[in-house]
Amino acid sequence: MTIDDENSIYVGGLPYDSTEETLREAFHYYGSVVAVKIINDREVGGKCYGFVTFTNPKSADNAIHEMNGRTIGGRVIRVNEVRARGGRPNFHRENFRRDSERDAEWDRGRDRDRNYDHDRDRYHDRYNDRSRDRDREREYERSRDHDRTRDRFLDLDRDRELEDNEQKRNRSRDRDWDRDHDLDQDHDREIDGDDLDRTKDTDKDPHSRIRNDSRFSDRHSRELSSNSSDDYYDQVKEQLDASNQRHEELQKEISQIEEKIKEKEQLVSNLRKKSLKVEDALATAKKLSSHRQMQLTNVTNCRDVFCK
Repeated sequence: MTIDDENSIYVGGLPYDSTEETLREAFHYYGSVVAVKIINDREVGGKCYGFVTFTNPKSADNAIHEMNGRTIGGRVIRVNEVRARGGRPNFHRENFRRDSERDAEWDRGRDRDRNYDHDRDRYHDRYNDRSRDRDREREYERSRDHDRTRDRFLDLDRDRELEDNEQKRNRSRDRDWDRDHDLDQDHDREIDGDDLDRTKDTDKDPHSRIRNDSRFSDRHSRELSSNSSDDYYDQVKEQLDASNQRHEELQKEISQIEEKIKEKEQLVSNLRKKSLKVEDALATAKKLSSHRQMQLTNVTNCRDVFCK
């Protein structure tokens, strides 16, 4: 069986279980298929490749441009034009040794690309592991700062609660003192009225003078107690001022912590952007390497053709 060079295409890298029917189904979208031939050298450790013949050269060109690099049965195939000597191509193995060598070179290039992808994935995984470790460290630092801030707020709330309780006790004590003071004043006025009526009897009775002296001493002690309450109120006020000052200091510390957190988040964002740039650079390098490999393969093929 012979095929026309202009209307036929070479398909390399086929799976060993490929049949003429599967090859025909894969290429019938590009035009009417006249003939299909598969050569399988699996038993001798060779490759599996084939040829497809269309009714016109345009269908063959479309199939080459569309199917080259696609997959059939899980394998990447290579599709190009048929090159034969003397205008009489056939399916004898000696006539297609060059195609087998060319297919082997294609497989070697594909293996190199696969190794490159593996190395890139391994580097990417290692970089992701380091990124996850840094993220865990930042999360731990953020949670620890949050715990410290929460503890400060709790301490501040406890201080405020203690101050409020102390103020309530002071106000209650002041009300009790005012009530006692009013009662003492009323009692003193009553005693003064009685003293006016009993002045003469008081001068004559020594026991009455002693009671008057006792009342005077009680009044003096109450005045001293009033002075001590004022001093205590001043101390409480000083403590309250100190607590307010401490609250302002804690607010400043919280603001500083929030600024540090924002700076760290900005640093994380910058690192992520750099990571994306590195990945883009790797993808570009892969594409460039694949393109250069294809150029090298074309140069090798051309050299083989000229040499023969």
